[in-house]
Amino acid sequence: MKILEIKNLVVRYGVIEALHGVNIDVYEGTMVALLGANGAGKSTILKAVSGLVKPHGKSQILLNGYDVSGKRAHFIAKKGLSLSPEGRHIFVGLTVEENLKAGAYGLKRIINFVDGEDNKKVKKVYSIKQQTKDNFERVYNLFPILQERRKQQASTLSGGEQQMLAIGRALMSNPKILVLDEPSLGLAPLIIRDIFQTLDEIKKQGTTILIVEQNALATLKIADYAYVLELGNVSIEGKARDLVNDERLIKAYLGGG
Repeated sequence: MKILEIKNLVVRYGVIEALHGVNIDVYEGTMVALLGANGAGKSTILKAVSGLVKPHGKSQILLNGYDVSGKRAHFIAKKGLSLSPEGRHIFVGLTVEENLKAGAYGLKRIINFVDGEDNKKVKKVYSIKQQTKDNFERVYNLFPILQERRKQQASTLSGGEQQMLAIGRALMSNPKILVLDEPSLGLAPLIIRDIFQTLDEIKKQGTTILIVEQNALATLKIADYAYVLELGNVSIEGKARDLVNDERLIKAYLGGG
């Protein structure tokens, strides 16, 4: 099932056209990577799908089958898209715990009907309080250091810990798709390794991920599919395991030749 469909996406900044009809599909439970040089259009795609910039013309963005083209960011977030932005943008005046709780804003009660006695359907309510509690537990299991630091001011965290917090905050809303913009930016290699291992675990837990990354090789090792952008167009696409050995990609983005 497709969680996200981007059809003929065109984005313009004044007279400058940044994206020239991009098509991207993201299937449930997969990780899709957007790769390319600076200025290729990767972050513009994320801004369009999250409601931060408006698409142009007949562009269409479908989230879980619902057309969110040109909708506002808060509306798209309520439909299940959660963004961990470039630069992290944590709330520096709040504690770690308060930052995470802010990410749970917008949760709604979940009502399911399950089989009970005599084949009668029984209503089960998954309350906001219980969802928040479960999401805290999930985030703390993924990033144990955040539990240790939960009462600290977010501004006192290291760069790597702040990135963990940004990802954890994005997970607190039970997203249908987690969108990550340059999660390794400015981090030390050992921290990058740990974060990518955690992203792989998040994917294995069933969360769909769309990621923009400069670290192409590390991303391809954990992604399922990748699109390579060049000057606002998709120049290469394919299964991530195949692109690791693609000579065009190696030459252009992985330092070969």
